Amino acid sequence: MNFKHVGFLFLLIFIASCKTNTDTVSRSRTSLDFDWKFIQKDIVAAEKPTFNDSDWRLLNVPHDWSIEGEYDEKNPSGIAGAFLPTGIGWYRKDINIDKLAANEKVFIEFDGVYMNSDVWINGQHLGNRPYGYASFSYDLTPYIKEGSNILAVKVDHSKAPSGRWYTGSGIYRHVWLTRTSNVYIPQWGTFVTTPKVSEELSEVKIVTGLKNETGKQQYVVLENSIKDASGKEVSKVVSEIKLDGNLEIEQFCEVKNPALWSPDSPNMYTLISNVLVDGKITDTYTTPFGIRSIEMRGSKGFFLNGKIIKFKGLSNHHDAGSVGSAVPNDVLYRRLKLLKEMGCNALRTTHNPFSPEFYELCNTMGFMVMDEAFDGWWNPKAEFDYGNYFKDWWQQDLTDFMKRDRNHPSVVIWSVGNEVHKFKPKEQKTLVDFARKIDNTRPITQGRGYSAPYIDMAGFNGHGEFKGTLEKYHKKNPDKLIIGTEITHTLQTRGVYRTKTWYRTKDNPAPWEKPSQFKKMEKKVYKIKDLTEEEVFTGITKKYQSSYDNSIVRIGVQDDWKRVEKYDYYIGNFRWTGFDYLGESFSWPARTANFGIIDLAGFPKDHYYLYQSLWSDKPMVHVLPHWTHPGKEGVEIPMVVYTNCEESELFLNGNSLGKKEYKGDQLVWNVPYQKGEIKVVGYNDGKEITSKTFKTAGKPTGIQITSDINSIRANGTDVVHFEVTIVDEFGTMVPYASNEVAIQIEGAAKLIGSDNGDILDVSVANSSKRKAFNGKALFIVQSTRAAKESITITFTSEGLKKEMLKIIVN
Repeated sequence: MNFKHVGFLFLLIFIASCKTNTDTVSRSRTSLDFDWKFIQKDIVAAEKPTFNDSDWRLLNVPHDWSIEGEYDEKNPSGIAGAFLPTGIGWYRKDINIDKLAANEKVFIEFDGVYMNSDVWINGQHLGNRPYGYASFSYDLTPYIKEGSNILAVKVDHSKAPSGRWYTGSGIYRHVWLTRTSNVYIPQWGTFVTTPKVSEELSEVKIVTGLKNETGKQQYVVLENSIKDASGKEVSKVVSEIKLDGNLEIEQFCEVKNPALWSPDSPNMYTLISNVLVDGKITDTYTTPFGIRSIEMRGSKGFFLNGKIIKFKGLSNHHDAGSVGSAVPNDVLYRRLKLLKEMGCNALRTTHNPFSPEFYELCNTMGFMVMDEAFDGWWNPKAEFDYGNYFKDWWQQDLTDFMKRDRNHPSVVIWSVGNEVHKFKPKEQKTLVDFARKIDNTRPITQGRGYSAPYIDMAGFNGHGEFKGTLEKYHKKNPDKLIIGTEITHTLQTRGVYRTKTWYRTKDNPAPWEKPSQFKKMEKKVYKIKDLTEEEVFTGITKKYQSSYDNSIVRIGVQDDWKRVEKYDYYIGNFRWTGFDYLGESFSWPARTANFGIIDLAGFPKDHYYLYQSLWSDKPMVHVLPHWTHPGKEGVEIPMVVYTNCEESELFLNGNSLGKKEYKGDQLVWNVPYQKGEIKVVGYNDGKEITSKTFKTAGKPTGIQITSDINSIRANGTDVVHFEVTIVDEFGTMVPYASNEVAIQIEGAAKLIGSDNGDILDVSVANSSKRKAFNGKALFIVQSTRAAKESITITFTSEGLKKEMLKIIVN
């Protein structure tokens, strides 16, 4: 499904060109994403309008220059930054303004620039922003003119590592040009809350900021109208104001029989704010919002719209594998769609603000969000991270972050930090008190911040995975809810299996761990019984982890979810992580550490189906591992079944191996291997509901290609994902295949990324050739803005039959 099909309720006036002709001033918002000049080096005087950039590269933003580089152990980003390059880059763009009105305001808005950005317009320095995850804007009005205007941006990411994970480099989010009159609503100038919510009637509180920059008092009418998803007006409130400068107006209205927002029913409304002077509209500002209530009831749980709800959550970083941090909207949508289908209902933005479109999708797809502002505070955690700037910038950045995101109904919890080293309670209080002045309608937490009392709910990371830790805290703090801000940690590599349980500290220690430490912690770890006495699958590098639920740090998935279900005060968790992410690996050449339940290419691992069995109500059944094990004839293979059905039955070559009842744990059959077919069937009320089958694969003979869509627009943004599977002569996936596949594109499109999920594959991220990893690879293709035509994609691999697909451009 293409991103353009998602039904957003936010109403933005979007103009594809940078040329604007405005006779009467009203609000317009224009994309500035296309046709930037770029060079990755430090240049003297590049901010000057007369600077010659003719030999610079022409590109579009969002753009991440780090992901375009080569993986190299010597790159200063190191294990934190996935061994990718950083440096300094310059961007320049010519903005053409056809006509300017005398009463017009013009703003430039950046959704995110990593990091240390300086911005100039026509040689005038507008400002510097060190925080690479902040959205910010500048007023261009004093310096803009009709005709050509040169925008220059310097991005200084020369000091690395600047984070504990992959950050990216450059203008990696969208850029906008906003034009208004000089009586207007400022950026993020509305705040919509729902103080009283019921199914019959809901009260809506609207706070609207107004600015009058005419230099004299104006008589202003503020009209706020609420429309439902069909566009029908359901409420309206009007105020008359004498406006001298800046002012906030508070209004109340009611919505009868509201459609409430929840993960299962993500209903949205739109607030349309009209500002009128002398009967003429000078500004129209739209705010998507939802009607819902959130409540913490002592130790009884977290309530949404009066009903208890558990957080089936995932922590994620902001990158998306081979596209780095410059994530196209369609790529983001594919990722969230996978999580929704798994049963996930909540996401944590680790450990920084995400892109605006992330929250828009969470609103409309139905995800609750723990919105996290910072990783650390006053002291850096990585040598060159934001901690070096925190003292001077945290108040500005926290204000902008919360004002930007506070109207999203998906945002139900704020987080002010994560694993802040040796923080003091008074520091936590400082941030929490400041945040509450901006928004006191949502609870505030902190990842691993439970040791201080000022957060509303206790956030536990890895320490909360030890036996007795949550119970002990609850005994001392019976009225405070607990949330797993980063629980649980397990590791797995798609298509890799071990039958003996591994504990990270003992069997594959992180750089800060020693195997001897395991003896001290062993009694507190939730042990997992080995599936066999002797290891069945041998000869596997330690950098790959088992896809059974038996490669853990302190607790496995199933044991932790039992705690969530058992304790009302433990309201859910955000496992580490949903997707494999770049960086924070343990050593070269690993790009990551394999914590995700979906790999770097976006292919689900077996843990995906484990979570689906725990979180989804849709009947499902999954069996692992696959059934292609050459050389292991007669060896007993532990066949594990994940299901939410009442009973499951396993078949080998059509013969039943028996039924087993699901009682909350995985089901296991030990099956002597023989070639053929393994099949599991799920039953409810004695009736077959669902099934899954694996067949023994032969030698690779062909390539199977699937795409998520079959048509795109020639807009320079739409994306197609091509999933490549190596198959035998019968079309069965070959699970150990590593054939190299090449892509060739004919038509108005370009390759923007390729991957296979192998953490040890350090090929360039947009390579047109990619080895399959355990049978699969992915290629990501984006449209250009060339003339409309079909796109022909050809896939070839030595010794395999080639495949061709056509994508329609419309």
